[in-house]
Amino acid sequence: MPSAQRGTLAKRSDRWSARWRDETGKPRRRSFGAGREGKAEAQAFLERTLREVEALRRGDPVPTRRQDLPTLAELVDEYVAQHPGEANTIRTLRARLRYATEGPRLDGQGGWRDLCINRLTVAEIGAWRRHLPERSAWAITKALRQVLGYAVRAKLLDESPAALVPNPEPKRREVPAFVSLQELQAVGAELSPQFRPLPLFVALTGLRPEEWLALERGDVDRGAGVVHVRRVYTDGQVKLYGKQTRSLRAVPLPGLAAEALDALPPRLDTRLLVPGARGGHLNLNEWRADEWTPAVRAAGLQHRAPYALRHTFATFSIAAGVSLFELARFMGTSVEQIDRTYGHLLPDSIDRARVALDAFVSGARPADRAQDGR
Repeated sequence: MPSAQRGTLAKRSDRWSARWRDETGKPRRRSFGAGREGKAEAQAFLERTLREVEALRRGDPVPTRRQDLPTLAELVDEYVAQHPGEANTIRTLRARLRYATEGPRLDGQGGWRDLCINRLTVAEIGAWRRHLPERSAWAITKALRQVLGYAVRAKLLDESPAALVPNPEPKRREVPAFVSLQELQAVGAELSPQFRPLPLFVALTGLRPEEWLALERGDVDRGAGVVHVRRVYTDGQVKLYGKQTRSLRAVPLPGLAAEALDALPPRLDTRLLVPGARGGHLNLNEWRADEWTPAVRAAGLQHRAPYALRHTFATFSIAAGVSLFELARFMGTSVEQIDRTYGHLLPDSIDRARVALDAFVSGARPADRAQDGR
């Protein structure tokens, strides 16, 4: 049996390379990046490869690895093809990954479409991230991490270079919400009659656009004061499940929201609460351009997307003293997401908790004294 080999590192121009002989004795060479990062990657790769070669020579089992590693573009296609997300999620993922394949300016410069994935380096990814759009850099880098993380799980890479690049979350921005019932009513007044009650109803129930688009009359239980969220309408299809497991839920129907529903023109040709002109599901993109955006402008307000109505529900609920746990259940999301998005709207939470605890303890004292026989 041949003696254990050591392999060599070499520097050519500004790049490092690793050289070794495979289990058959055939000379091999692989190139890496420049500088300290490139040298470190070459050294780590060489040490790992030499261990695998020695294991193969001894006849030991080693992890199966593809002979031909994919390019980044090929890996992206492979990852997206098996991703379980919804169609709109897949579109967003592909759009973000284009920054990695086509470059930070989406001009084909500085991207890694045709680069073999084992040639990606920490230094290059870090430099690429610094040139991404500021508000989107976190999400774009996260998407690249997902893809390279898949490569690690599939045993194409031993570690993801993107995971070693810092990716701090962007600073929290103020959520675009309406500040009063008057603003909601002002927008409603500018909408067509069949849509006028919509701002008030959605802002007081917190439904997502895809949820109120699919809402039917039978989903509203006026006796119990509840709206049942049972389905969504997205990508031209009705689905009997929501964005996540918490999406199917019941939400409170305040009296003012019920009154708003009473103002909706009755339709006998459809079960939908907010149908399109022919009784089918409303096209949100067309409605936003034709109805919503002009109405907000005519009301003299800064532009807000229809999703701002859901944000308004959250801000109103927090101001009313609804707990984050209850709010998360009503909005069909997690407490963590609610806290991350709206937690800064609780400046008096400490004082409110102190008053509540004082009231609870004070109410318990007489019973305590009675138990003690005092």
